[in-house]
Amino acid sequence: MTTPTDPLSRVRELAEARVCTDRVRIYIPGNFNPDTWESTPDVVLWEGPGSILPDRAADVRVTVGDGQGTPVSRIGRYRLFTPISAPEHTVTLTTSADPDATGRRWRVDAPVRTSAPVLRLTWQTYDTTTNGGS
Repeated sequence: MTTPTDPLSRVRELAEARVCTDRVRIYIPGNFNPDTWESTPDVVLWEGPGSILPDRAADVRVTVGDGQGTPVSRIGRYRLFTPISAPEHTVTLTTSADPDATGRRWRVDAPVRTSAPVLRLTWQTYDTTTNGGS
């Protein structure tokens, strides 16, 4: 029996097929110059399979009148899963099983490093400025 050169390659294939079921576009956002009223276009770095999942953990705890700490989400944090080859940057969902999510944008918050990479995990923040405030 031969040992594969990359022991995680089969796990990676399965994870990409089962988790990365949407299509994402990773890009550097263009800029608007208020002096010239011109915009530079987005620079697409990568486009391919991915998945965006909300983070259910609370960002802050608010203490109410009864003294109990109540978890409250202050910002929309999300996890972006992509193949290892994908870069880390701003992302938009180009195709999704959820039609309301298609076209939405997220900004990169923090990449995650691991010693056994199967999928790339990048923390994202929901971009209310480019999503019409919602």
